[in-house]
This record gives sequence, C-alpha cells and structure tokens, in this order.
Amino acid sequence: MIIPVYDSELYLERCLDSVAGQTLSDMEVILVDDGSTDASRDLADEYTRRDSRFRLVCQENRGSGAARNTGLQQATGRYLAFSDCDDIVAENAYERLVGSLRETGSDIACGGVRRFNREGEWSSPLHEGIFDASRKSTHITRWTNLLGDRTVWNKVYRRSFWEEKELLYAEHPFEDGCLAVRAHVLARAVDVLSGPVYFWRQRDEGPLSTTQRVYDLSLLDGRMQQVRTISGFLGERSADLKRAYDLVALDHDLLILLTAVPHVAPAVQEEILAFAVAFCEKAEQHVFEQLDHRDQECYSLLRADRVDDLMQHLMRRPDRAFL
Repeated sequence: MIIPVYDSELYLERCLDSVAGQTLSDMEVILVDDGSTDASRDLADEYTRRDSRFRLVCQENRGSGAARNTGLQQATGRYLAFSDCDDIVAENAYERLVGSLRETGSDIACGGVRRFNREGEWSSPLHEGIFDASRKSTHITRWTNLLGDRTVWNKVYRRSFWEEKELLYAEHPFEDGCLAVRAHVLARAVDVLSGPVYFWRQRDEGPLSTTQRVYDLSLLDGRMQQVRTISGFLGERSADLKRAYDLVALDHDLLILLTAVPHVAPAVQEEILAFAVAFCEKAEQHVFEQLDHRDQECYSLLRADRVDDLMQHLMRRPDRAFL
C-alpha cells in the first residue's frame, strides 16, 4: 500500500490508524513524504518505528502523482493499493478486496466510497449508483457506470496487471481520473463490491484538498487536461465508451469547471467557456437529453452564448453538489 504524505498533520494519524487496523494484516505500507512543511513527516516516522509494516521514503515536493510513482518503485507486494493521507480506509477493506481478487482472478477490485467531515457523512456524488450491488468479473465495456469510478484509492490492483500495462501516474493535478479510467479499460475483469471500503474526507481545517479547490487557478488547467486525456483515450478505444463518458463529463467534470467561471478573471472565463463549448460540439444531442432539467438549461445557455444568463445560473449552484 502506498500513501503520499504532505502537510496533513491534522488528519494523518487517523488515516494511518485505519490502515494499521486492517483485518488483512499481511501488508506493507509505504509512506512517501512529499516535502511536508508541518509535522507530517515526524508522525509518519513514528509509525515506522511502531509498526514494522510501515516504511518511510522522503522526497522534495513534486505532487501526489510523483509520490505515488516513488512508492511504486519501492513496493514488493503481489497487490497494490493507495490511500490519500487525510482519508480513512474501512477496517475490512483490503480483506474484502484482496479476497475477491483471489477468488475471481480479476485484475482490479473496487468498492464504495462515502464522503465525510466533522459534521457527518454522506454518499459520494462521484460514485453514486456504482456500488449498490456487487458484480464479480465484470468490465467497463459491459457496465459503463464504472466510468464514474475515477478514483484510485477505493481499489486493489493486481501487481502483475499493473506492470504488464506499464501504468504510471501523470505528474499533474487530477492524475487519478486518467489512470483509473485507463486501468478499467485495460483490465481483463473487474470486481465491484457493494458497500463502502473508503471514506473520503472533506477538510474542515487546514489547507483545502485538491478536489475542494474548485476556483483555484493553478488547478483549472489540470481539470481540463483530465477531461481531454480521458476523452482522447476513450475515443481511440471505443466509440460506445466515449459516448458514455460524454454523459459523465457533462454531468460532473464540465459542471465543476463551469461553476468556477463566475469566480475567476475574464481571460480564464473565456478559456473555460471555449473549452466547454468545444466539448459540447463533439457530444451527441441525445447525451444532453439524458441530463436533468437544470443541467440541460446550463448547457443550453452555454451553447446559445448567453453568457450573462449562464453566469446567473451558475451562481445559484453550490459547488458542494459535486463534492
């Protein structure tokens, strides 16, 4: 298991406790400190002294994708798993996921996700409807709902599959979605397990997580790059998957980008709007008809170049709806 660690002293201990307490005890945990400036590295080092399954690797700050790639170079196990340093892994997650791979021979096992903060817990909008029931030895071409499962940390991967397909993380923000979709497509079979295996934190204190920084200029390009990469990859592999992703992107990824438009400078607004219009021009009309009424209105305003009306529409939409 690989955990990038960066400036997460408020949350790291609870994350590592959830990993140390797994019902599957035979594992190695590689902590990659990515140049933390707070006490995170000291906390990580404490766990390596306390538990022989934990190892600490340190590097200069290069981002979570690079940290995961560093961890992959150190990993020796038959299976691969990832966690972010502020989240929580369900105590039986790896017993269930690894057990399923041993049973079926699939390349990936994945499970449900819940969001949480100090006020409570709620369903992850990103994973809605994917993990309501178990599906063993399925595939994204047979069940396209898996296009919504664009996170890497609710999964266990068979290491031989990972190495055969030469999977690596792109070293830019939002690298998760690109790799997760690529892995789903390249896998021979995937096990989908019902119920949550992972709890995805919405931070209440300290620096916001990458996904929470909806209006951050430094991340908007990464969001667009993720959509381009996934769309391009699927377009080369399968027209059916590309059409299915168009719906997912319009229902989630592009809406997040558009939500940022009223909050950024005019030049950035123009870039996002041009990107969204270009995406919409390539999507088939029946895809828009599958969106709910509010989203159809949003894209109608966009395509009609009614920018002022679109701005008003977007201002009424809370960003938390996507998180």
